[in-house]
Amino acid sequence: MSNETESSSKPNQASTTKTTEASSNSMEKINAMILKTAIEAIPLLTQDNFSMWKTRVINYLEIQKLKDAVVEGKGKLSNDEELQVRTVITSKLDPSVHSNVINHENESSAVEIWNAIINHFASTQAANRARVWNHFSHLPFDNSDINGFMTKIRSAIGKMHEVGIQIDTDVVGYEILKKLPKTTELNGLSTAVTHSGLDMTPDLVLDHLRLHANNQVIASNSLGGPVPAQVSLFTDASKKCKSNAHNTLANHPLQKCWMLYPHLRPANGNRQPSSRSESTT
Repeated sequence: MSNETESSSKPNQASTTKTTEASSNSMEKINAMILKTAIEAIPLLTQDNFSMWKTRVINYLEIQKLKDAVVEGKGKLSNDEELQVRTVITSKLDPSVHSNVINHENESSAVEIWNAIINHFASTQAANRARVWNHFSHLPFDNSDINGFMTKIRSAIGKMHEVGIQIDTDVVGYEILKKLPKTTELNGLSTAVTHSGLDMTPDLVLDHLRLHANNQVIASNSLGGPVPAQVSLFTDASKKCKSNAHNTLANHPLQKCWMLYPHLRPANGNRQPSSRSESTT
């Protein structure tokens, strides 16, 4: 009887073993795909994307369970782990960064290379803080690429956080407003921000800039031209607005332009607010 029981249990054991092996192989494939995705997601480190680069490298290290050894200095990497981490990190450096953080003294140590990168980009020393603040302060506004300007501002704010610069958010918001040219349209944007009734923050200013950029794109598409209408209208000596396009030289702000918002036009009048006062006789 016992022999029959043993013989009947063998097929079940074999089946269980095959299922376990199949499950294990499946998990190995998934883990390999996750690791591949994590490595590919790491961008080349430049002077402008340290925060994102650091986040993605740490994500890769956590997947490999190597974060403590590399970032915290706890434990030691094996030879294979050392080679793997060093290869990934050095392959994700822009040449301009590579020359600033890797030298003959640290080129064989993944941990020392990591520390050199952190010291270069996130050192809390006064000189580095000054460099980061000056970079933010001198970022110029680009009316032809507002989205690019906003990306640079967010990156610069991230750098300030990395090096421990603590400035009230309202001050940073006002610093961004100071970068805007003194045009009628952007003066109106600044007024809308400061009179919104909301706490001044960088996000508040950038949200208004994003809407401004979207309006430029809409106006450009409506005119069928490659240049945003708001930019092209600077070359027009007239202060009159055009259909679906606000003239930045007009004496009224974008948010009150009848050409963009016909519902604002008074029921008893069909003229856009005059760009200059008219005398009556």
